[in-house]
Amino acid sequence: MTPKPPVGAPPDRSGEWTVVRFGVFEVDLRNCELRKGGVLVKLQQQPFKVLALLVARPGDIVTREELRCQIWGGDTFVDFDQGLNFCIKQIRAALGDQADTPRYVETLPRRGYRFIAPLERRDLTPPPEGAPTAIDGDPLATPPRPLPFPGAHVPDVVRTVSVPASRRLAAPALTRHAGLAAALGLLALGAFYAGWRAGQSPAAAFHRLTFRRGFVDAARFASDGEVLYSAMWDGGPGQVFATRAGSADTRALGYAKSRVAGVAGTEMALLQPRENAMPVLSRAPLAGGPPREILEDIGQADWAPDGSTFAVVRRVKGFARLEYPPGHVLFETVPGRISHLRVSPRLDRVAFLDHPVPDDDRGSVVTIDRDGVRTTLSSDWASLEGLAFSPSGDEVWFTGTKVGADLALYAVTLGGRERLVHRSPGRLVLRDIGRDGRVLLSRHTFRLEIRASIDGEKNERDLSWFELPLLTDLSEDGRQIVFCESGDAGGPGYGVFLRATDGAPPVRLGDGRPFDLSPDGKWVLARPVRPPFELTMLPTGAGETRVLKDEGLQDIRWAGWFPDGRRLLIVANQAGRLPRMWVQDVPAGKPRAVTPEGATGKDPVISPDGRFVVAFPSGAMRALRYPVDGGEPEPITGLEDHEYLVQWTDDGMLYVRKGGIPAKITRVDVDSGLRTPWKEIAPADPAGIWSMMRVMITRDGKSYAYGFSRSLSELYLVEGLK
Repeated sequence: MTPKPPVGAPPDRSGEWTVVRFGVFEVDLRNCELRKGGVLVKLQQQPFKVLALLVARPGDIVTREELRCQIWGGDTFVDFDQGLNFCIKQIRAALGDQADTPRYVETLPRRGYRFIAPLERRDLTPPPEGAPTAIDGDPLATPPRPLPFPGAHVPDVVRTVSVPASRRLAAPALTRHAGLAAALGLLALGAFYAGWRAGQSPAAAFHRLTFRRGFVDAARFASDGEVLYSAMWDGGPGQVFATRAGSADTRALGYAKSRVAGVAGTEMALLQPRENAMPVLSRAPLAGGPPREILEDIGQADWAPDGSTFAVVRRVKGFARLEYPPGHVLFETVPGRISHLRVSPRLDRVAFLDHPVPDDDRGSVVTIDRDGVRTTLSSDWASLEGLAFSPSGDEVWFTGTKVGADLALYAVTLGGRERLVHRSPGRLVLRDIGRDGRVLLSRHTFRLEIRASIDGEKNERDLSWFELPLLTDLSEDGRQIVFCESGDAGGPGYGVFLRATDGAPPVRLGDGRPFDLSPDGKWVLARPVRPPFELTMLPTGAGETRVLKDEGLQDIRWAGWFPDGRRLLIVANQAGRLPRMWVQDVPAGKPRAVTPEGATGKDPVISPDGRFVVAFPSGAMRALRYPVDGGEPEPITGLEDHEYLVQWTDDGMLYVRKGGIPAKITRVDVDSGLRTPWKEIAPADPAGIWSMMRVMITRDGKSYAYGFSRSLSELYLVEGLK
């Protein structure tokens, strides 16, 4: 809901947001104009009123009744439905939007509409001559201007205003008279202006702690006020550092590639990597010195505030298992993952982020007590990263978003009452909350990128598009890629895109998460990111989307075409069972299991003749090949532990790689086991590269494409957040 001033308060227009931006569009609420790239777009008065009301409440459902009351009021209107439908059609035509694959205005049948794109607000009126700006002065002196998140060229202390949920009051009714623009300005102001002067919330002070180019992975407060953090700078390996607010001194503590997982007294907990295995949990003195190993095969960990024990997450036979204390299982999830777990200051429960899909950050905020009673505090988040308890243990704070990739800071009580704590441009990630209420936040410029080399060319092509393009397939001729856009441009349902590798703009095929392009190039397999999770076939040209019957399969992780184009390989599980591989005829066959439970693969590979699939048995370090028509699995000669298969060529060669940066690709002869190094793949600029994701190679070995994530971040200590 949008706020209005207290009853009896004089109108305060000092902070009106009069221009709303999204993508290439601007909505001028003062002059009632819509522009695209600075060019005026024709939009009639009534559709403009509807658009103004929608952008004033981004992410909220604006009901049909609200639109009727606030736009048409008490006027006699012969056919309201026809009038509203006309307005929405005019808005979509002006924005180039589509009802079935919306980027801006989403229809909720029989309920209303919701504006789903990210917005930027600013005041059209320039500040008075000589007034300070958000960059060279105190932003509180100029509230009409949007505040950039403090960055490299601003002072290390920047003040912004937090918006408490208590300020989000009812929206004022709109009028149809000369005051419309001002009323719309106040409406847009309500969602983002930081409260009225009466009872205004205190300012938050941001103290920048890091200044190098790279990625901050974790950060914790020590008891003496020092800040410990893990980071990778300038493309180098990760290390653990120590610093203080207001000090230019930063100590490198070493512990290569380790991640800070907690602090208790004079020690810190570290997750330290091992070769081809899950990390080991260790403890080390804050002053430096050799760590002491405690537990093996730990994916996530937190040290209880009193230092008595740990909460940990292990991966056991495909299950993500939460234990608190270690050995006492509280929760298991299949096939999802658990992240950012924290032990309550009261020691009575653990909070964590529950992600139903292993390689997606969608999810829910959850707590579980020592008796295993699980409570979902907040759900349906498009992206979640970062979590901590408040000092009292009454709230769980987290960073998330319902749409796009830019995260804001929220708090939710143990009873499920949620509020916004702070929003700034960019992707904020909560790292820790100190006992005194100070907060560690990292701000990230996060992108997914795609590179490709076609027909043996030496210079790679940059095929990145939008913000978060996740590569999922490369056509066999190297002429097309398929990618998923999960950022703002993809919308709440993500976007499935097909792009020619010659650099032509991509074509949006529909919503969902894509998997594989058919051998004839006519279909892309995809799965919605919201229920029902049915496997679909999206046409790349003319045609209609086909929905495939799942026959009891759940949580589809991956699906791909056999070389004959008549069968599918599906990685999924039945209810309450471990995932496995299935074969299903197209278009209406029933799925048939071809591997035992738990035998799956990262980026599954099918033999050129379609007789074998490659999978890792549950808990195994080396992949086997499984006959599609039945029989015992066979070892693959020459394959090493923890190697991912990338491609199986027509001449019997396997392209394999291990994790890490760069991706080291090796050719393995299936018959003789002879191994030949082929290529090391990595982007030229290594700064901020967090992970090498999928690597795709054509069967003839002439073309390849790969995706990777890049995150450039700064760490801040924040005071004054409530």
